[in-house]
Amino acid sequence: MKMLKNKACVLLAILMVFSSIWSTSTTPLTAKADDGAKVTLKIANCEDYIDEDLLDAFEEEYPNIDVVYSTYATNEILYNELVINPSSYDIVVPSEYMIEKLAAENRIKKLDQTKITGYTDNVSPFIKGVLDNIKFTPKNGTESMLSEYMVGYMWGTMGWVYNTAVVDVEDVKSWSGVFKNSKYNKRATLKDSVRDTYLVGLAMTFEDELKEIVATGGDDMNAKITEVLNRTDIASIEKVGDTLSSVKPKLYAFEVDSGKNDIITGKIDAYVAWSGDAAYAIDVALGYVEDDDGSFVSETKPLDYYIPEEGSNIWFDGMVIPSASRNDDACYKFMEFISRPENVAQNMNYIGYTSMVAGDVIYNDIVLDWFDEFEYYLEDLGYDLETLSDSDIETLYENTTELELNEYGYQTVDLSYFFTGDESGDYTVIVSEESFGRLMAQYPTEEIVKRCAVMSYFDGDELLALNEMWETVKGETFPLWLILVIFAGVILLGAGIVLYRNKDKIKWLKLPERKKTYAERKGLKVISREEL
Repeated sequence: MKMLKNKACVLLAILMVFSSIWSTSTTPLTAKADDGAKVTLKIANCEDYIDEDLLDAFEEEYPNIDVVYSTYATNEILYNELVINPSSYDIVVPSEYMIEKLAAENRIKKLDQTKITGYTDNVSPFIKGVLDNIKFTPKNGTESMLSEYMVGYMWGTMGWVYNTAVVDVEDVKSWSGVFKNSKYNKRATLKDSVRDTYLVGLAMTFEDELKEIVATGGDDMNAKITEVLNRTDIASIEKVGDTLSSVKPKLYAFEVDSGKNDIITGKIDAYVAWSGDAAYAIDVALGYVEDDDGSFVSETKPLDYYIPEEGSNIWFDGMVIPSASRNDDACYKFMEFISRPENVAQNMNYIGYTSMVAGDVIYNDIVLDWFDEFEYYLEDLGYDLETLSDSDIETLYENTTELELNEYGYQTVDLSYFFTGDESGDYTVIVSEESFGRLMAQYPTEEIVKRCAVMSYFDGDELLALNEMWETVKGETFPLWLILVIFAGVILLGAGIVLYRNKDKIKWLKLPERKKTYAERKGLKVISREEL
């Protein structure tokens, strides 16, 4: 078996080498998308994370580029593939922590910003500022910004999706609230992901400290929250492990992708969700999602989304170019194409996540089209919209006060921070109380994002300690008393087997010999009456 295993490893290594050689040899070293030569552009992305009609549109615009599109399940799977075969792909779309890790290890290229002006001219100033502030030093390099290595794709937060008919909103205002109320036992889920659930564990473990930071506020609030939600010292890891172990018996399950369907179908009442999945679940519940036959799916579950007040995670996914790629020209053309506001709007409409691209096209075609409910407010006032012109509606909008909106359960949400980076411009949206959570799943307020932290990538000893803690939490299937009972039963059973097998050798186990009868001593045969 050992010899067979070694041979298999050698064969696998040879196949990977030939695969790498073939991959490199079939890609021209100076491939150009406009020099007449056929170029194969290999792109890898998460599942269901792009409108593939855009891939067809890209090939139509650039007929000399053939896109080969594939998917992967996790950032870690992608990382391992790039380590084994660096030339596997020309463009990949990891999360910010994995981009930082890949860049630090020189596995991806620093981008030429002059070739992606469509992105750099339209990216949200807020997003760019966050990415510029994530700094690291690559091996044998100088300090760099994360924004120099990626073209921003989608971004979002993490929070609770909950059934408003069952769950009190007060219970989702903190990460621990759901687990403090026994009526939600076996009715909530956490992510089957050490990073995401570790952050939730940190927030629960240091809840009082985080709430104090938020209450105090100040310019350094986000920095303080970020420090707490990135603690990886041994003491913190052990405390989080204890917290998660105490919560685990109350869970319905750990899950990765089934939570949104479980809450839609009523199996659970609350689950920790990435914002894009939250938007999907709420839309299905409201009947806004089309089924394969074109009909609208509706489960009529009153779902909402809430980002706990002590803080949460803010994440970013971006397009990067692996160092071994030789298709830079085609890569830049694709990055430019997919970042055009009109293509961004189409992509967002398909996948439901929020792009890092801003601009008036996104505000008008996405934010206002999806979320603004001013016309519903006018209907509540008794206006007949069919009799109103656009200018009439605009005049009513300009003359409506916040107080008047509040009286009918509506409010104005200012998203200028995302679209302009400051308070300039009018990028507001009017939503009802019922729709506010749905908007927050796509475009959280500036107040909310200030208490959301970017998680660093974990490596070395801290990663080993985290994984060990996670394995312990996931492995504690039975309560301690039951484990002891089972252990004692196994010991007793084993002892019984040993005693039985050695009964003839153990004096006190030997049975006394039966005394022989008279007939037996004389050698007489004993017969029965029947034989007589």
